[in-house]
Amino acid sequence: KVGDAVFLIWEDSYGCSPNWRDLGKAGEPATMRCESIGWIARKGRRFVVIIPHIVNNHDLSIKQGCGDMSIPLAAIVTCKKIRLPG
Repeated sequence: KVGDAVFLIWEDSYGCSPNWRDLGKAGEPATMRCESIGWIARKGRRFVVIIPHIVNNHDLSIKQGCGDMSIPLAAIVTCKKIRLPG
């Protein structure tokens, strides 16, 4: 849910040949296994937005974050809520 700190394992596309080449020599199709830790900022029907860096400063009028990433729910292999110290 929004506000939770989570550890995500997800798959992303991999590779993009730098030059034109024969299609028969494209190699073995693959994906990359990605791991991310962050706070859930938003969740939609098809995606989740996590933010790995959040400013916890009471002098700011609004909460700020940096590095937000939108990940399709279909790409997520594992999502585990984590408990942070403090």
